Parts: sequence; C-alpha cells; structure tokens
Amino acid sequence: MKRYFYRGLRFRMTLLFSMVFIVINLVFGRLIFQYFKKGYIENYNKYLYTRAQTILDKTEINPDIIALPDSGESIRVFYHNNQRQPVLVFQSPGIISRLQISDHSVLIDSLGQYGVYLKKENYDGRPVELLLTVSDYSLKHTINQFTLLMVALTGISLLASAVSAYFASGWLIRPIRSIAMQAAEINTERLGQRIRIKESHDELEQLTKTINEMIGRIEDEQQTRNNFFAAASHELRTPLANLRAQTELELGNRNSKTDQDLLGSQLTEIRRLQSIVEQFLLISEFSQNGLLLRKSKIDISDQLFKVFARNNHQALTRNIVYDMRFNENIQSFEMDVDAEKIEMVWQNLLQNALKYMPQGTILLCSIAQVNDNLVVSFQNDIVQEQVNVSNLGTPFTKGRSITSGSGLGLWLCKEILEAHGGMLELESHAFSFFARAYLKLSAEKGG
Repeated sequence: MKRYFYRGLRFRMTLLFSMVFIVINLVFGRLIFQYFKKGYIENYNKYLYTRAQTILDKTEINPDIIALPDSGESIRVFYHNNQRQPVLVFQSPGIISRLQISDHSVLIDSLGQYGVYLKKENYDGRPVELLLTVSDYSLKHTINQFTLLMVALTGISLLASAVSAYFASGWLIRPIRSIAMQAAEINTERLGQRIRIKESHDELEQLTKTINEMIGRIEDEQQTRNNFFAAASHELRTPLANLRAQTELELGNRNSKTDQDLLGSQLTEIRRLQSIVEQFLLISEFSQNGLLLRKSKIDISDQLFKVFARNNHQALTRNIVYDMRFNENIQSFEMDVDAEKIEMVWQNLLQNALKYMPQGTILLCSIAQVNDNLVVSFQNDIVQEQVNVSNLGTPFTKGRSITSGSGLGLWLCKEILEAHGGMLELESHAFSFFARAYLKLSAEKGG
C-alpha cells in the first residue's frame, strides 16, 4: 500500500496543532504587541512632556530668557498678543518652521517630527507657548524593531511547536503502529497468534482487545470450515471410489464405441472429483497441522508416465498430443519424496494444461537436471497472448479469461514443492503457458 506523508495521522496531528497554535499565537501576540507598543509610546510621551516642561520653566518673556534645547531637539517659543496673533520669540532652524499647531492639539506627529505643545501663564498675564519636537525616527525604529522581534519570535515558536507536535504525535501513535505491525504478521497460517495487550485502560487497549476478538472469530470460522471440508471429503471418498470401480468395470465389459466414450467421459469426471476431494483433505490437513511429508524412494519418470496415462482419455477426446522429453544429463529419477503429494503435483499441472489449452495442440512435458534440481516443465498453448501469472498461485483466485478454477491446484503444487525444498515457477508469453516444478536432488527438507 502506498503511503503518503501528508495523509498520515502524524502529519495531520502536527498540522492541526500548528494551526491552533498559530491562531492562539496571533491573537495573544497582537494583544501583547499592542500593549507594549502603547506602553512604550506613553513613556516616550511622558519623557517629551517632562523635557518640554523643563524648558518651559526656564523660559521667560520680557526680558526674553530662552532655555536652549539639547542636540536633536527643536523648539518654537511664542505667545499670542491681544489681537490673538502669534508672536514668535525664538524658533530652531529646520522643519519645525513648517509645522502647524491646531487649537486643541497637544501631540504633534507630522513631517517626520514628533513633539508636544505646552503653554504657561507668565507673571504679566501673557501666556508663553512652547513646541518641542524631535525626529520620529527613534520612536518608529524602536517600534519596527519590536515588530520584527515579535514576528521572529512567532515564527520560531511556531517552528518549535510544529517540531514538538511532530515528535509528540509520533510518540502518541507509536502504539497504533505497533498494533498495525503485529496485525500485519497475522495471516491464515497464524490465526493462533494474538496482538500483545498493554493494560493502559484507554482506547488503545480497547482497540487491541477488539482486534484479538475479531481474529478469534475468524479462527473459529476457519476451523469450522476446515472441519466441514475434512468431514465432507471423507464422506465423499467412499462413494466416489465405488463409482470409479463400477465405471471402470463397465468400461471393460462394453464393446460399443458410444458406450466406451460415455463411460470414459464419466470416468474422467469421477477422477476429477476424486482429485478435488483429495485436495480438500490436503488443505484441511495443511491448515490444522501443517504439511506432513511421508517420504519414500520413488521414480519420478514412472510417476509421470502413470499420471499421463490416467489422463489419456481426456487428451484423446480433445485431440491433444503428448510430447514427453527426457534430457540425457539426468543422473537419476529416484528421489526421496512424499509419493502421494508429488503425484498430486503432476496431476494438477497436467489437468491445468489440458483444461485451458486449445483442442488439437501439443502438450510438451520436458524433464531435465539443472544443477542440483530436477526440473519438470509443462508447456502448452493458450488462447491469449499473455496471462498475468502473479495471482495464479493464490488459492481461490482466478485468471481473467483463460481460467475458471479456484486456483487451489496451483497453490497446492506450490506448497507441496516448497515443503520438499523446491519451487513452482509460472510464466506466460507468446500465446504459451509454462509451469516448471523444481525438486532438489539432494538436501531435501524433512517431513
């Protein structure tokens, strides 16, 4: 299964936590920024008021006494006469001369200047007025630096929270991954295995118990099915054996070609049913106890001749010709194998070929020795150029057009050969199908 990082639970938890953190950080960050900005401006204003008040206290008119400003400060000292006209007493050179003061303005923020306006009543009743300004660069620069600091802190805290959330989410979902990995190891051959339960008294413990209970139900259902297969197969064995014996007896007593064809066809079907019953019994045995091998010395060539002769009637009815070839480099056909199960391999591979090859074609069976393996190869024509062989060795799986079986035969062949230390190789190309059975001539697996 393809895994995408951005679709994972860990990524989603990290993204969700980061989005929540961004919203909270932006809201509270803005409030904190406004609070400190307001406090800084108020303190700056207080400083200017204090500075202006100091200058104003030292300034007098008639006689004119002007307190000089510090470096970077500009002042304008004036008063209004009886006609309400401003009379300039002193003014610093520069931009301050261009500043206008409204009637109700106390703070000035214009033309790059920031300042305060104050006035006091002199001893002769004439009000003295003062405008003190400084460049607004220092104030705005400090506010901009604070803004950049807040943005940087927000970004760093967001990155730190995302990294923390990523590792925290990994720690949180670690038990889920452990459950998934343990569950992935459980298949039809390991239904007795269970996922380890940690008494955490949370949803993970509940999930683990639920999965284990589900596996238990599947195990019970499979056991019931295997028992049914075994019981049904045992019950069918005897009547099928009787039918086969009677049909073979009648076939030997009939001289009519029509009767022989009919009885021969019935005998072929009875043998096919017997093969299916034996396969069901083998599956039941394999599911319950594993594949038990009862080995003995047999001649593989004799087995192959026997199997081909048994299916000769089916081949004749479809006008199929056998072509058996034995390589000269074979040292010996005798092998220590389970005769009954290996014979089932040849029977299934031959039946698979006879069933799906076109009428009037040749079935090639070649036997050769490759290194320390005896290789029995079945080659037959098929009706389509190529077949997907990837699922043909899986039980209850069918091909797309050339097959209609359950896939049990090839699966059993694969399991039997692997139990003997061999393998089954399937291949299809150029309107041909190849099935190669490999059996080791030495170092066979024990039963």
